[in-house]
Amino acid sequence: MYIDFEDISEHGDAIDVCIIGAGAAGIAMAVTLAERGHRVLLCEGGDADYSERSQDSYRGETVGDAYIPLYGARLRYLGGSTNHWGGVCRPLDRYDFTAKSASSETAWPIARDAISPYYSTAASILDLAPLPADQPIAGSGFKRIYFSLGNPTRLKEKYAATLSESATLQCCLTANLVALETLDGAVTSATFKNYAGDSRQVRARYFVMACGGIENSRLLLWCNQQANGQLIPQDATLGRYWMEHPHATVGKALMFEPAALGLEDEYNVFLSPDAQAIASRQILNCGLRLHRMNTEATQTLVDELAEQAPTLAGRLHTWQAQGRVMHGAVLRAAWEQEPRYDNHIELSDDVDSLGVPRSRLVWQQSDLDRHTIRESMLMLGEYLRENDLGRLQLADWLAETPVQLPSDGELAGRHHMGGTRMSLDAEQGIVNPDCRLFAQDNVYVAGSSVFASVGHANPTLTLVQLALRLCDHLDSRLTSA
Repeated sequence: MYIDFEDISEHGDAIDVCIIGAGAAGIAMAVTLAERGHRVLLCEGGDADYSERSQDSYRGETVGDAYIPLYGARLRYLGGSTNHWGGVCRPLDRYDFTAKSASSETAWPIARDAISPYYSTAASILDLAPLPADQPIAGSGFKRIYFSLGNPTRLKEKYAATLSESATLQCCLTANLVALETLDGAVTSATFKNYAGDSRQVRARYFVMACGGIENSRLLLWCNQQANGQLIPQDATLGRYWMEHPHATVGKALMFEPAALGLEDEYNVFLSPDAQAIASRQILNCGLRLHRMNTEATQTLVDELAEQAPTLAGRLHTWQAQGRVMHGAVLRAAWEQEPRYDNHIELSDDVDSLGVPRSRLVWQQSDLDRHTIRESMLMLGEYLRENDLGRLQLADWLAETPVQLPSDGELAGRHHMGGTRMSLDAEQGIVNPDCRLFAQDNVYVAGSSVFASVGHANPTLTLVQLALRLCDHLDSRLTSA
């Protein structure tokens, strides 16, 4: 049920779990734990719907490569960024959890098997369609992959009745975390503030930060500063290893044999390099999206290739005269970014209306990031040319040496990951494999900020799987106490 801000501390120690942030991870956890009979308080900093006063806290600075303004890259109200996400999902590949030969930093402290049991429940929460199995494309180094596509689920609407009527779930809006008090390795209370400047303290057995891939870092940086470093004593990696999925239009392809990649029947085909290609090419993971062109655009591509490769021109014109069907495709890509210490969230000198410093994002793509997308495209071009299945035309920026990343267009997927990295020890990350802060027995972090590396797949499915795994962990602790 919904409660007013003035009432959130009324029940004192009666709260089992206080979840901070009502996005995909927060709502999934709140609903799941409440269904198991646990007393949950879900605190959302925003309103029920979009408001400028809430969204203003997401203003911030970016330093480095061109990036989407932080203000417009996420939403700060009930449901979080699930209010505008596209619903595109697939699991991370098994090898995304391992140390890739191009970067040992990609290793997670858990294997994919740790979250695989939560796939079906996460898919149900997100209303995902079943996925066909990946299909290797012999001799190419690629596999054809599939995403769950369709109508994206708005979690605040799907769970409206639960949030309103559950006897064990309380939901409070405009409750903004501003401090965490800690004593002897446990957080004793959390301080929240509303937009009128009122403050309330909440005591709970466990606290979960589920505020998003930038906000988790910002709030923990601020709370740790307020606590004189006692919340996260080993804070060298706090906010660090922040990652995105760079996005760009990377070229065009003319398929002489469209069936080779499945373009004879479908308008959208997705490819990614297999594990062997990733190792041999010394790259990270990458997702290529082939969007079939219409007849007019295909003809333009035929004319361009005929001009660029006169030896090919005669064949193309002969095939067209014979009525042979060829398809052009626009190639777009989203690729894995190398986990790097230098990419990070830090606190700005500017503060929001609640007195909390705003975020400053320091973000640059590395040589390995550039190598990954260029090498992936060259591998596809080699496969098409060597098997005479088609020809590839690289985007101008990708054909340059060194690669000059575009400063406009898609830029990135608005996939905010890392910053509270999962690790085996406090020197290498912020949370342990159970997503708990190393120095606090009762504080956990949910969401994509705990990702140790990111593969190329959109993060929502994975973060919900991790959130459900955390629910099992908390359920075990609560029931055994």
